[in-house]
Amino acid sequence: MSSHTPGPWIIGTDPRYPSEPCVDAVVDGVVWHIALCHMGLGPDDSSAEANARLIACAPELYAALKETLPVLRSEVERLAAAQAGAPAEKVSMFGKARSRYESAVAAIEKAEGSRPLLRRNGTVHNHNRNHS
Repeated sequence: MSSHTPGPWIIGTDPRYPSEPCVDAVVDGVVWHIALCHMGLGPDDSSAEANARLIACAPELYAALKETLPVLRSEVERLAAAQAGAPAEKVSMFGKARSRYESAVAAIEKAEGSRPLLRRNGTVHNHNRNHS
């Protein structure tokens, strides 16, 4: 995986687009623009600010999820062992736990470039050049 720009990322403004938030990182005293969040639905659209907040916390979300994976995996393994002969509700809990764990793994794989991403035009793009 190629590394993302180090965090923390902060919400800033770009003088060229003063009404639309951007996400910046300050690395060694230099401000790097990570993303510009346009108001896609018009001037009253609040999604640009919400998108900027989500993007700005991406490094922390990624780190927290990555740190949580071993705990999720342990819980899935514990529930898997307990499901033999268990009532349907316990089997259902196992299915939900496994699904959440698999979703977390998929999100991390997308962030790391080892799982393909779907593009707006419907094509699949994989950032990891070691995979086909």
